[in-house]
Amino acid sequence: MGKFVYQAIMSPEEDGGYSVEFPDLPGCFTDGDDYMDAVGMAADAAKTYVASLMLHGDTVPEANRHDAPEGYESVYVFFETDESYIVRGEVVSAAQAARDLGVSAGRVTHMIDAGLLDGYRSGRRTFVTKESVNRRKSDPRGAGRPSRAKEA
Repeated sequence: MGKFVYQAIMSPEEDGGYSVEFPDLPGCFTDGDDYMDAVGMAADAAKTYVASLMLHGDTVPEANRHDAPEGYESVYVFFETDESYIVRGEVVSAAQAARDLGVSAGRVTHMIDAGLLDGYRSGRRTFVTKESVNRRKSDPRGAGRPSRAKEA
C-alpha cells in the first residue's frame, strides 16, 4: 500500500463550505460543507483518484508545492491507498443489502468495515457490491454472533 501526500487548494464558497482541487491530480475535485468536511472529502477524493490510476496502470503524478491564489487556502492531505480501494461491479444501497441479508443497515456498514462485504461510502450514502452480498448469502454461517456449540 502506497503512502501519499498531496497539496489541496481550498476555495471558500459564498454560500458556505469549500470547493477543493488538487493541482497535481488533474480533474480531481470535491467540496465540503465546512473546512473539516472539505479536508476529509479531499482525502477521500485523492485516495480514490490515485487508486484508480494504480488500477489502470497509469503513472501516479509526483506531488509538488504550489502557491495558493489570494483568498484560497492550502492544505496537505495524507492518505494510503492501492488498487484494491476501487470497488468493481454492480452496487446496491446499504438499505437494499440489509434487506437482502436480513440484517440492519448499520450491520451492513460494520460488515464492510470488517471486510465481509465490499462497498464504499459516497457522502452520506453507503453502497455494497451485489457480488459480495450474494457471496455472503451463500455462506452457510448466519448473520450475527456465532452461537455456542451444544454439549452432548
